[in-house]
Amino acid sequence: MRKIFLKIFFGFIGFLLFFLPNPWMLFKAGDVFALTIGEERTLGEEVVQEVERKFSMIRDPLILEYVNTLGQEILKQAGPQPYPFRFYLFKDPQLNAFSVPGGHIFVSTGLLEIMDSEGELAGLLGHEIAHVTRHHISNQIEKQKKIGLATMAAALLGVFAGDPRIAGAVITGSMATAQTLFLKYSREDEGEADNYGFKYMSKAGFDPKTMIDLLDKLRRWGSFGSEGIPAYMQTHPLTGDRMSHIENLLHQYADQGHWGRKSSDEFRRILTIILTKYGDLQRAQNHFQSWSKDAQSLFWVHYGQGWIDIREGRFDGAAGQFEKALTIRPQDTFVLRDLGQVLLLKGDLEQAVQKLSQASVLDPKDGTTAFFLARAYQEKGENQLALENFQRAMNLGMEGEDLYHYLGITYGNLNDLGPAHYYFGKMFKIKGDRGKAMFHFQTALRYVEKDPRQKERIEKEIKNLDPGKTREKKPDH
Repeated sequence: MRKIFLKIFFGFIGFLLFFLPNPWMLFKAGDVFALTIGEERTLGEEVVQEVERKFSMIRDPLILEYVNTLGQEILKQAGPQPYPFRFYLFKDPQLNAFSVPGGHIFVSTGLLEIMDSEGELAGLLGHEIAHVTRHHISNQIEKQKKIGLATMAAALLGVFAGDPRIAGAVITGSMATAQTLFLKYSREDEGEADNYGFKYMSKAGFDPKTMIDLLDKLRRWGSFGSEGIPAYMQTHPLTGDRMSHIENLLHQYADQGHWGRKSSDEFRRILTIILTKYGDLQRAQNHFQSWSKDAQSLFWVHYGQGWIDIREGRFDGAAGQFEKALTIRPQDTFVLRDLGQVLLLKGDLEQAVQKLSQASVLDPKDGTTAFFLARAYQEKGENQLALENFQRAMNLGMEGEDLYHYLGITYGNLNDLGPAHYYFGKMFKIKGDRGKAMFHFQTALRYVEKDPRQKERIEKEIKNLDPGKTREKKPDH
């Protein structure tokens, strides 16, 4: 019976993520019993799948490595946990962040865009980590079981009736009552999350005052912002008491803290990439205008303006901005790589190979550089060198639709049709096109009959090619 209920419960959570703008406010209304650690894991995995279906997730390995490294450093201050934690970014201009049981922390690009320091991000992650380590959602389930059950039943009625508008109307009608009843608990949870978040980030060396900086921005954004009340504030009540409480903690522990940790280069680089590749360009320009007043920040201004030029198709302008950035830091591997990418887009293949080769020598473990170097060689018609670098990118952990697409083309150019069809099959599998994926895998099989190793891996792909495992997702970024 419990397993049946959990299946219904997870389906309900998926429904909330699709049909409500702020599902966690209602979810904190609770359900029929607190979750065990195992059930928290299961719920978290289910919610991750639904979030990945609803939002465009940021897949850039540089960004994800940074956010997860910082998140793990903050988490370390909380001590051993019953499950591993993962940190995600999703593309959304709304100012939002949330955590779910099982150790999954989500942050929107919009919320990152308004940050000015690494401490603000550390404080946010510490707060969300605390929601998980203190089991707030699970505890709310136990405390408010009656309302949660009734609300779930009404929503499921609408879902099973085949008309999500019915469920949406029922849930919306319950929102005011639920919000009133759970406000007290939400404030208690927020206070506890602030306490533990303060502890986690300060032990990692960050100044907890940056927690107040971020809360103040959210408060001002809610009062004057054109986009209305941020989603984060709707699920995380922002009261004067919270800010006063953090200020009191600052005074209380002022003589105990070593909080001199400054924002890292990695934070500034990630913020610049988020602003220019995925974010609102006006917010980006506002940041750059502020940074331009500081001579030490001019590197980031040129780097960011270069990415804005790429986004708007001004490749000559982008190359010029990256060249200016290199006059400040001549051996910055990321700028060399990005300049090489721009030169590739411009068709200046010799210069592209030169810059990308230089970047690859400086950082031979960067799979993205290897990928673009392979692209440049491929455009030049040097397919064997292209193949070597595509394979190197893959060995360095790179994967995905683009890599498999170009591997297929390169093997085809070399008239090695078995691997060519194999990688086209993998590309279409990711795209969710089961028919084309199966066609290419079956075609590849005909070319590798005498190669047991390749035959085995292709047969494995065919066996695993299941409609449920190749469902379409929103584009990744």
